[in-house]
Amino acid sequence: MLIGQFWGTSAAEGIPAPYCRCPVCLEAREKGGIYSRMRSCFRLSDKIMLDLGADAVAQSMRFGDITDIEHVLITHTHDDHLNPHMLMEAMWSKRFRKPIHYYFTEEAFEITRLWMDSPWILKGMLRSWVEEGIVVFHQLKFGERTKVGDVFVTPFRGNHKGNVEPNSAMYLVELPDGRSLFYGLDSGKWLPETLEAVKKLHLDIFISEATAGIHFGRYGGHMCLEQVRELVGELFDSGAITPETKVYLTHINHGSSHDQMLEAVDALDFPLPVTVAVDGMKIF
Repeated sequence: MLIGQFWGTSAAEGIPAPYCRCPVCLEAREKGGIYSRMRSCFRLSDKIMLDLGADAVAQSMRFGDITDIEHVLITHTHDDHLNPHMLMEAMWSKRFRKPIHYYFTEEAFEITRLWMDSPWILKGMLRSWVEEGIVVFHQLKFGERTKVGDVFVTPFRGNHKGNVEPNSAMYLVELPDGRSLFYGLDSGKWLPETLEAVKKLHLDIFISEATAGIHFGRYGGHMCLEQVRELVGELFDSGAITPETKVYLTHINHGSSHDQMLEAVDALDFPLPVTVAVDGMKIF
């Protein structure tokens, strides 16, 4: 069953950030609601998550349990997107659920070997959980279409370095109802080969990072709104994005409030409506 819900829409620090008293964080503490953001996470369906990061336990308390989750697509190995403790949670509930499958692209798969060989990660117990079939790790290749549950996914190279990999993964997801969803978090300014490949696609739903928000400039490993506007314009001109495409912005840091993001989106005159996502928002 498709769900399509943003479980978290912030960048790595969260909003409000725990050690911060900037105006955005003070506003979030005062108002709560849409002004607060947990770390990025997206529930695609009853069985599939995109990332399962630092706030996953709190998110499951707010939005519902993940008992039925069988597949987790990992964008990259930074801990705001990949929380090894969630494997411990899966182990504790092994009598009540099926194995949980984690998917990593190419070099990112090395994190699984590092975890299994380390006595400091998950109490050194991960190898035994893999042997018991509690968790199963899969290695995906960029540009290769793979069946994951009831969807097909194709990962594309992002311009963002993880803990062990030089490129994050952005995912094209072919939904069971025929629609296509593109999930492009921690992409950085897109690599030319990725941009050219995606220009040939048709996207019904486009989810992009907007990490640096209103602070226009060129940022390594992340994009500001100005760069997102340029990207959407190029994809729109190519036909990959059409007037019917639903566009959402997420992975927003505490340099921009929700209201500032809305104002800046309006001022940038995107070629189609663009939605600034908030925690809990459903898009299906």
